[in-house]
Amino acid sequence: MNSFVSGNYMTTIKLFGNEISVPKEREDEIPPIPSPLSQLPCAILTSIEGMKGRGLVSVMRKTLTTSDVCVHQSRLFITNRKVLWSQLLEEEQKKVKAKEHVEVEVLRLWQSLNMLVLNSGWVKLVKVNKLEAKVHCIELWTFRMGHKLCFALNVERQRQYHP
Repeated sequence: MNSFVSGNYMTTIKLFGNEISVPKEREDEIPPIPSPLSQLPCAILTSIEGMKGRGLVSVMRKTLTTSDVCVHQSRLFITNRKVLWSQLLEEEQKKVKAKEHVEVEVLRLWQSLNMLVLNSGWVKLVKVNKLEAKVHCIELWTFRMGHKLCFALNVERQRQYHP
């Protein structure tokens, strides 16, 4: 849903189950290819602060692939495993290695590929936000709320794709 507010277009997004209004970026302001990790939008930072989140760390930025948005795959490959792994507590690392979910219930280690993935709830997030391969670029961040590992996801639409 879009609305016009003070000369800026606004859009409504879902963040942690809550709908919030944020300024809609113009198509010409979005980089055509992923640029280095940036700062999270103010609305997301404010939500994290409101949740008393701490230790915000950028994990990765990537353009979504066909397998990332495929309902049958039901997962997002995390391309920067080392950064995310360093954010896990020793107990969480043991659970992931033992093929158990950590407290966030979305993180798994695919041992055959030695890759960390987000899986539980990923398909729903893709559907609700209408994410498309080669069209959307995501930034994945981690933070802690108390001892609980949390994720923040910033989604950007790329200007165009040239195969």
